[in-house]
Order: sequence, then structure tokens, then C-alpha cells
Amino acid sequence: MRRVTLLAVAVLVTVTAVPVTVAAAGVNATVTDVSVSPSGPAPGETITFTPTIRNLQSSDDPLEIRSIALRRAGGGGVTEYTRVQNIGTLSPGSDVRVPLTHTFDSPGSRDLRVFVYGYNPNTDESVQLRYPVSVRVAERHPQLDIQTNDSVAGVASTGTVTVANGLDAPVSNVEVTVSGSDVTMLDGRTVVATLPEGETVTAPFRFRPESDGPHELEATLSYTIAGDTDRTVTRRTTIQTEVLREGVVLDAAGVGSGDSRSLAVDVINQGNAPVENVVVTAAADNATFRRAIVEAVPAGSARQVTLNATMTEPRADVTVDATYDVGTRQRQATTTTELRSVPGSIDLTGLSVTRDGGVLQITGSASNIGMTTADSVVVRVVPTENVDPAAPNRDYFVGTVPASDFVSFDLTARTEGNVSSVPVEVSYLVDGDRKRQTFDVGVATVDNDVATPSGTGGGPGAFLPILAVAAVAVVVVVALLVRRSRRGDDELDV
Repeated sequence: MRRVTLLAVAVLVTVTAVPVTVAAAGVNATVTDVSVSPSGPAPGETITFTPTIRNLQSSDDPLEIRSIALRRAGGGGVTEYTRVQNIGTLSPGSDVRVPLTHTFDSPGSRDLRVFVYGYNPNTDESVQLRYPVSVRVAERHPQLDIQTNDSVAGVASTGTVTVANGLDAPVSNVEVTVSGSDVTMLDGRTVVATLPEGETVTAPFRFRPESDGPHELEATLSYTIAGDTDRTVTRRTTIQTEVLREGVVLDAAGVGSGDSRSLAVDVINQGNAPVENVVVTAAADNATFRRAIVEAVPAGSARQVTLNATMTEPRADVTVDATYDVGTRQRQATTTTELRSVPGSIDLTGLSVTRDGGVLQITGSASNIGMTTADSVVVRVVPTENVDPAAPNRDYFVGTVPASDFVSFDLTARTEGNVSSVPVEVSYLVDGDRKRQTFDVGVATVDNDVATPSGTGGGPGAFLPILAVAAVAVVVVVALLVRRSRRGDDELDV
């Protein structure tokens, strides 16, 4: 904020009243006093001097007043400020008040004299009355304090004029107006009925500089003080206006999940002036969006809005636009983004197949690889020519699977002949729509059960123990024969 403080100068007005009585023949008259209004005049303000002229009761003749003049007292020559003529005739015991007005353009103290020129109509003799008056004129107004925001060419700005009544009396009919050079005033007038002494009032104003560089603002205060005296004071200040720099950018990203997707759009004002009436819209071939409105984005700040989306396909290429006002101009900013809808989707993971007699046992997990909840999930074996669902788990109710979560299941099936896979169907609800998908679960690597031999019968594997026993027997017989042969040889040698 730029600030300029204007100080008032104390004002004193002094009126010195020294009555002068003049008696001429049968006239006994005097100037009893001179009132001055306003009591504290300012330069350029009209001052009213009102002398009271009395023809005393002791006077024998009337007094005819030809003219009354206000002159400077002392100094070389005669300086007359104002004069009124042909006032009329005062009979003994009567008086008259005659106003004289004058304006002093500069402050300072003035020693004055009021001269009354008359004559006695009965004797045709001249009568002259004099009365001294001292006045000091000085600046004395409420204080003015002007403040403005930093201004940018072509852009509305604001300011305030603070009026502080430092006088010793209340002021009324207070009016503050602001004007400027090469400046358009959008709101520059404030009126206040009364401002008590010692109180302040703030008058806001709006303006728009039409060009960059220095501009002079002028604040004028008009008011009325006691005695119905109108006063006006004007103060000025100079402001520096910058060149307009625009810089609005958009940043958009998808938020939400599944079909409840939205666009979060940041409106970033990188310029040096506020932008107003911001309208953000988005468009795509396979999606519709609600628009958003931002009243204003100050310079150097950002505002975020959310555009709700309705998508007809899982993916949409989106163009985001923002129109806005900066100063008296309308501008537009644009960006592009991609929005994807990822509804709940069930996949079978962690599958395991084992055989128990003639029945296959299938275990695994129903995994939700989407971004929304899948409800009423059911897994079942699909019957075919060589595959039949078997008890106890022909089908399995999984229930609800949250997004990015899983639930385990068990299925059983009976097969005949050469079967390489078992079809398993998954059905579920996503956003009220029933979806179905069939998976082929492979069984080619499942080992058959090993049959337990019964008696001596069996396959080729049944002869393996017999052959092993026979081989051992042959080795033993051969060893015995060799031993007997050696023993026989020993006996013949003996």
C-alpha cells in the first residue's frame, strides 16, 4: 500500500474589540463589537465581519450611516478590503448589524479596522466610528490519509481516503471525492452526514489506470463546520502503475475411481493482476463434464475446481479450457489431459488344482483389479462333456470384493477322459451391472494317484522286489561255491 499523510496546521483566530464612541453635536454613537465567522478561517475561505453600530439613548439626533469599510490597520498607505454603503438612519437608542465579507488567500495574522462613516442629518455634520479587529488565518482542516493498492495498467484497483477530524467541533455534510490523471474512476465518492470531533471515517474508492507509469490522484474533502460555513480541502498523491503481465496456466488430473471419475483443475495465476469471472469447462468425444466457476484468482495464487465426469468408454482424451477477465480484456487458457475409468473387475489369481480320487479340488482368489467395489461375486464350475461340478463346492459365493482386494474360494469338479482344463465362470455386479467372465483352469500338470499294490499282482513295478531278492540269492550261492572249492583244495594238499 502506498501511503501519504497530510497534516493539518493549527489555526487560531483572535478578535480584539475596543469600542470607540464618537459624539458630534447631538449624536452619541459607538461600535459595540465585531463578530467574526468562522472563528477559525482558512485560506480561501469567506470570512464575515459583522459590526454592531449603536446610536446611544443619550444621543439628541439621529445617525445616518453612509458607508462601512474594512481596512488594514497600520502600514503605509490605505488598504481597503471591502465596503458597504447606504445603510440607513439610526434613531437614538437603536442599533444595526451590518455584515462585511472578505477572503484571505494565504495564512497569516491580520490587524484590521472597521470604519463607520455617517453624519447628523439635523446639523449635516460628519460622524466617524472605528473598531479594531485582529484575525489570524491558517490551514485548519481534518487530516486526510490516502492509501492505494499496487496498480496495473488497464486493471481495476482500490484505495481508501481516511478522514480524521482533529478539530474541536464536529463537522457535517462530509463529502470525499477522488479523481486522477489518465485514470478512470469506477467508484470515487463517499458521503457522511456527521463526523464528530476526534473521530475518523474511511472512504473507499475504485479506479483503473489507463496506462503504466506515474499517475496523480486527487482527494477533495468538502464539509460544513459550526455556523454553516462550508470548507473544502484538496490533497494529492502520486502512484506508480505497472505494465500488465498476463500468465494463467491450467493443471488438470483425474481423481476419483471407476465410473465416478472427475477432473481436478488448478487455475494458476502467474501474472501481476487478479483474474475474474473464471469459467472452467472440459470436453471429450466419449465423456461429458460439468463446468465450474471461480469468482476471482488473485495475482500469484491458484484456485482448484472439480469437474464431475460421465464416461461412455474407459478412456477419454480431454481438452480443458478456462475463460477469464483481466482488466477490460477477456482471455482463455487451455490444457489437455487423459482420463481413465477403471471399474471393478474380477480376476482369478493364486490358482491351485489337486486330485482326490476322481475329484479335482480347485482353490484360488477372486481378486478385484479395478478401482470400484465388485458385489455379489459368484464363482462356479461350468459343466462340459467331460467336466461336471461336484459336491461339496459346485459353486462358491464370494460376496463383496473391495477395490484392490481379494477373497479366497474353493471349487470341486469331476472329470472323465483326457481333460486339460476346467472352465470356471465368475459373475459379479459393478455399478449395478452384472458382468460374467469364464476362465480355463489348466489341469495338465496334476499328478494321478499312485495305486497301492494288492498281493503279488500288479504292474511291472511289482517284480522289482523279486528281482532284487533273486540277485542277492545268486550272489550268496556263488560265494558259497567259491568257498567250498577252496576248502577242497586245501584238503587234497594235506
